[in-house]
Amino acid sequence: MMRQIDIRNLIGTAGQLSLDVPHLQFHKGTTTCVIGSSGSGKSLCAAALSGLPMPGLDLSADISLDGQPCQTPLWREHVFVLPQEPAVALDPTMAVGLQLAEVFRWRRDASYTLSTPAVLSAQVGLDTVDLEKVPDQLSGGMQQRIMIAMALAARASFIVADEPTKGLDNESKTQVIDLFKKLKGTGRGLIIITHDLDVAEAMADDIVVFDQGKVVEIGPTNQVLRTPHSNAAKTLIECAPKHWADRAVVPVKTANPIVSLENVTFGFPNASHTLSDVNLSIHSGEIVGLCGPSGVGKSTLANLCLGLHKPMAGFARWFGDPLTPTAIRHHRTKFQKLFQNPVMSFPPNLSLVDAFEKLSPDNGNGAATRADLMHRLKLNEALLERRPDQVSGGELQRLAIVRVLLAQPRFLVCDEPSSRLDMSIQKLAIDTITDYAAETNTAVLLISHDIDVLQKRAERVIVLRPGGVLQGLEVEIK
Repeated sequence: MMRQIDIRNLIGTAGQLSLDVPHLQFHKGTTTCVIGSSGSGKSLCAAALSGLPMPGLDLSADISLDGQPCQTPLWREHVFVLPQEPAVALDPTMAVGLQLAEVFRWRRDASYTLSTPAVLSAQVGLDTVDLEKVPDQLSGGMQQRIMIAMALAARASFIVADEPTKGLDNESKTQVIDLFKKLKGTGRGLIIITHDLDVAEAMADDIVVFDQGKVVEIGPTNQVLRTPHSNAAKTLIECAPKHWADRAVVPVKTANPIVSLENVTFGFPNASHTLSDVNLSIHSGEIVGLCGPSGVGKSTLANLCLGLHKPMAGFARWFGDPLTPTAIRHHRTKFQKLFQNPVMSFPPNLSLVDAFEKLSPDNGNGAATRADLMHRLKLNEALLERRPDQVSGGELQRLAIVRVLLAQPRFLVCDEPSSRLDMSIQKLAIDTITDYAAETNTAVLLISHDIDVLQKRAERVIVLRPGGVLQGLEVEIK
């Protein structure tokens, strides 16, 4: 049966955003990608469609399935939701294999033929041993594959996925795209919210463009991406990193690097990847890019630079001195990290203004104030009255940038700082970080899967390969 969902008269408010969507229609067996700038209303539309409650949001809509008004939320039987943050959706205390088994027990599609979670996990590229781990022992890509495995097994005619490929390297992104094509092959309708236009081009039959709470364009994928008629779509396309101008700033090197690793070896127990005999130095004002496959150890390498891990062999140094406990205590606030997952770095039960005022390092007499940075990043001060779950992922990521820069770091690790940002905001966020580095002579380790971003903004790029090998140690891109 060719099922369809109609959503009519979708109205509501979320802070400064007013949502007003007269009509949208989604068909089973069709993939629709929803694009638009951060905070434009994309995720609110998905929330209304699924019927999942979102505290603090006032939404109303008339939703029908196959022409019949829906009396209960669609997520219970007809819609499976893949949220923007798999780590938050999964139970942090339970092995992911047990969580997958619960889908088999309570929501399994009667027509689904694979018999066990282990067989299903193999279909999404996970090993049996991965099922024994809790979510924080898996990479972001592996967490996403667990959620997709659940979607494959669950009874649902439609899948709603919010930014399913954010923060993934190209290989993992390709794997996730292939898995979504497998989902579509089961006859389901896919509704995918994404800021990645490459993903939209690879997957979508149709594209819906949001801007300031309204739908400003709908059409076939080729038409929207090749000959867009809305300014919102044109802006997103024009702001792709490959179109950025090169960064012209030349770093001023000091006698001693800010951070150095000398013949460092490190690995976790039972881990498949280790870092072996790593040598790296980063000087004041220098922006060093770091890329490599998901799970290869990029964040681990960054944490060694930050003194969060102790090398098994070799030495880590700050300002040329050995990294002792005393040195770490003395310099800690000068060494900061912009986390890959902003949701996990803000206390969930505190308002954002409390997180800034009570838990952020004192910025003393810094050159930039919170108001200055928020204005530059196009953030409204009213957002600070909300909790982290009441702002969009892109807004929270930009607030995390404001927070970390107020600490006035001398060395800053940026772990996928733009993975949750649409094309129009991504450049603004990256340039805010790089301009700060130039103005304050701060060293930056910029981790990204987007080689275009690294090519445009880093002086040099390091490629981390499986086995913990830094390819050529310092791979010049420019």
